[in-house]
Amino acid sequence: MHYLIPLLIQVLLLVATQAAAVEVTSLAECTTKVFDEINSTRKWSGKSPAGCTAEVAVEKRTDGVFVTAWATEPAAGGWVRIAFSAAANYAEMAAKKELAKVNRDVMARAERLERCLYSIRTVNDPRECSSQATRSYLVGEETGTEDDRLIWLNDNGRYTVVEYAFGDTEETPTPPADLFEGNPLPPGVTIELYRKVDATVNGEKVVSAVGLSG
Repeated sequence: MHYLIPLLIQVLLLVATQAAAVEVTSLAECTTKVFDEINSTRKWSGKSPAGCTAEVAVEKRTDGVFVTAWATEPAAGGWVRIAFSAAANYAEMAAKKELAKVNRDVMARAERLERCLYSIRTVNDPRECSSQATRSYLVGEETGTEDDRLIWLNDNGRYTVVEYAFGDTEETPTPPADLFEGNPLPPGVTIELYRKVDATVNGEKVVSAVGLSG
């Protein structure tokens, strides 16, 4: 009977890994679909893309767009939320071939982050990732604790971050505020995209931007 215990543990860990991997990569796929939508329409509809059951928010910054997708599920005595955020600059979203490379990069990084998340949840080891954990205590009409952990790849690559949060508060948890610097982009706002154009002026290479109409 004793030999069945290690086998059962391995099976449970495998199931947990597969469940977590599907969730994070699904969230990442939601972000890539939003990038595709912006490429096609120069706008964001304000709705989650087709096939995406997660909540989605878009933030416009100076050099590009940050897209965050998150899902919250009930857990024993509270809730668990996993969020994924990725960035693409305006020039990358302007060209379909370039955007395809971006989306592949986002998905590849999401898979690496997922492995780190699984390792954190099982043995508290972030592996190749960096992470930062915080705990909040709520008092007053609503009491409880909320734990939040940000996980990212410290390799100077594309901005991609996972947030793993859980709590025992009664109210529905708010969107992942740690992944936003400003306000979410309202639906229907035109996003100006541009392509980078290389040219030579007086023997020197010059990179300029060409705007694209909607």
